[in-house]
Amino acid sequence: MEVEIRPTQDAEQLSENLEERVQETKVEDGKVVIQIEEDNLGLLERTPGIEEYTVEGETFEGLKGRPVQEKAYVKLEDSRDTAEALLATIEGYDLIVLDTEMEWELKLLRRFNPDIKHLTSGRSEIFDVEKTLESGTDREKVEYDISDEEVEVLNRFMQPKSLERGED
Repeated sequence: MEVEIRPTQDAEQLSENLEERVQETKVEDGKVVIQIEEDNLGLLERTPGIEEYTVEGETFEGLKGRPVQEKAYVKLEDSRDTAEALLATIEGYDLIVLDTEMEWELKLLRRFNPDIKHLTSGRSEIFDVEKTLESGTDREKVEYDISDEEVEVLNRFMQPKSLERGED
């Protein structure tokens, strides 16, 4: 089915980000037009950089943010780290996760950006990345000032809808 997407910015970048996840994508008049299976429409709800999208004449609100385009390192050690990683993803950061045992949280983050990298060897110098979400490095720090309540809301937001309803 055809879906017309109004991006928050940079239609070309959004189109490129969607290329591997949909059947076809093209940019027309500042909008991204895609061909997608009806079963996969849920991915549009969690793709950063979508202002709104229209399916069969009905318009839905997108995740907003900006298309994923800039790399940043993150360490996932607790729910706050996960919430901040989600915010960074929505704001357009393509994350490189440094050695984590939080596999479920990493899997949830990949629903928003399947290109997230996971380094298990700690060899972060192999990438040319200037930003990080962690403290104590010489890289530019991306910071989020979020309350415990916001951490909880963001972590709930990441969960698949079927889990929220108690389905298996």
